[in-house]
Amino acid sequence: MGISSREIFMSEAFSAGLGMALGLVMSQHMLQAMRPPERVGVERILICQKCAAQNPIENKFCGKCGQSLYPPTQITCQKCGSKMPITMKFCGNCGSETNKTK
Repeated sequence: MGISSREIFMSEAFSAGLGMALGLVMSQHMLQAMRPPERVGVERILICQKCAAQNPIENKFCGKCGQSLYPPTQITCQKCGSKMPITMKFCGNCGSETNKTK
């Protein structure tokens, strides 16, 4: 009993179909691998220097502890010219009083 030509034809057709299916699947995977990654939205946050809580960029004060999230305005010492936060009453460099205390 030999293999008939019909059985050979069916075997070749099956092999061709299987190869074509594998080719289609492989091409889909290759296209997905070559596609640029989707952009992920980046959330901008501010970290509180006092309690390390994460706050939305729109906040001016920490939602957890109330600390200001932005540095205070700077002033210049009239005597030595060094910069300091507006909240200081005396210059940290020369010790003279700021205009705020006078």
